[in-house]
Amino acid sequence: MPVTKLFVASSTAAKSQAKRFVETMTNPTLEFLPWWENITPGQILLNELDAIKGKVDGAVFIFSPDLEATIRKDKKEIPNLNVLFEFGYFFGAFDRANIAMLKYGDFYLPSDFGGYQWIHGSTGFRRGGVQAISQRTKNDFGRWLSNL
Repeated sequence: MPVTKLFVASSTAAKSQAKRFVETMTNPTLEFLPWWENITPGQILLNELDAIKGKVDGAVFIFSPDLEATIRKDKKEIPNLNVLFEFGYFFGAFDRANIAMLKYGDFYLPSDFGGYQWIHGSTGFRRGGVQAISQRTKNDFGRWLSNL
């Protein structure tokens, strides 16, 4: 039975949520390579992402409101910049269909992100907290995974 392997990225603030997602969704045909086990702080990130890219079939990015930014004189919450960077890296490395974005909480992203595969996580988000993995999340993820 073939095994699908996915990289999972999140911010440190959403790491507990990412761990819950990985624990819930892992099965005999699905493995995850989470950032906290595969990226070493202080190392050259691009080298580590290159190595990860060769081991996975796609990537899931858990986006959450982590930072506050002023955009056109308006304060907004935005996702972690490292997660956005890693998204860009994997978007360039894989077909668009191999990248999914799992959304927790409310945050600002440029309209250019509107056409990507979004998986609904929850409208609620608390730094370090954990939301239950809803049936909607499981269904959205399953649909995305079946097209991988």
